[in-house]
Amino acid sequence: MKKFLVSIGLLVLLSSCSGDDSSSSGNLNTVSIEVTGDFEAEKLGIADFGLIDIGSTNSWELNMSDINPQTFNLRFVLNSVNQAIQRPTPGTYEIGFETNSNSVFTAFYIDVPNGNLSESKEYTTLNENYGGTLTIDSSDNDVVTGSFEFTAAHVDEDFNVIGEINVVGEFEALRNNF
Repeated sequence: MKKFLVSIGLLVLLSSCSGDDSSSSGNLNTVSIEVTGDFEAEKLGIADFGLIDIGSTNSWELNMSDINPQTFNLRFVLNSVNQAIQRPTPGTYEIGFETNSNSVFTAFYIDVPNGNLSESKEYTTLNENYGGTLTIDSSDNDVVTGSFEFTAAHVDEDFNVIGEINVVGEFEALRNNF
């Protein structure tokens, strides 16, 4: 049943694309995610990446979400002040939190139950002992592919951990044009 739902989701996502797809994989701009912990979910969506340079702050972001309705958003961020950030090359990278790092990704997962933004919860790897790995299989100017697994925490206003999730997934992301 799981394979059937994933196949149907990918078919719908791919059939909604128009234009010439010169890639050989046919799965560009997709993400498949499984979440366990505070809630359980299997998600399909779109993925993109981009480099952002604002003043002395440099960021490289890998963004993933679904649409209509939006039920999740996942971002992996490399963020550094006064250090150059480049598109990562193939390899395995740490997910966690390290101030001013150009090699440790921070993950942010926002759960949006039933597309209701007022009920959304953010889970991050900003807290100690939360994180995992991001593996980049291929990386060029237009497409980045890979997989990930990490554990993230949901915290209250005093930064006490009040929940956690485990996230596993695969992606084929296109460069965004923003």
